[in-house]
Amino acid sequence: MKEDIITFPNILSISRIILSPIIFFVKDNKFVLFSVLLFIGLTDVLDGYIARKYKKQTIIGAWLDSISDFVFYILLVIYTIIFEFEIIIRLKYFIIIIIVLKLLTIIISYIKYRKLGFLHTIVNKITGIIIFIGFCIFILFGNTIVVEIGLYFSIISSLEELVITLIGKKTEENIKGIYEINKFKK
Repeated sequence: MKEDIITFPNILSISRIILSPIIFFVKDNKFVLFSVLLFIGLTDVLDGYIARKYKKQTIIGAWLDSISDFVFYILLVIYTIIFEFEIIIRLKYFIIIIIVLKLLTIIISYIKYRKLGFLHTIVNKITGIIIFIGFCIFILFGNTIVVEIGLYFSIISSLEELVITLIGKKTEENIKGIYEINKFKK
């Protein structure tokens, strides 16, 4: 069965990939930067919601969502390194723990399943929302408390991904959380 590639949710995901580099060009205008970040955040929420609501969920759509999230967050990290490095110094231990957990999960997923598993757990989604809101608050007001809360959630979601990858019998990107692991052990 052939999947539709050109769907509205997929267009939203692709727009996130295209818009993500713009943050480097609007860095001096906080309002425009915030607006771009807000649009990127809304497309991240809406692509999955619309896909589920209108039964347009596809393997390509899940892949595009993961890739667009990856591109955005990598560019956000690069942006932060270049323009907001003091936040990285302040939060370096969180960041190191998260990177180690994510790398372990990627390596184990590749060894075990011969593919990279990007999981869409509920805690991952909550983490993304908190970090996104936290970064917007940081850009506008210079306050990092919400980013720090998001990083705590990121450690929890990274641990959950690692455990799911370790004990699961197959990779299932749309697993909601570790409590569903028995569904996918077969």
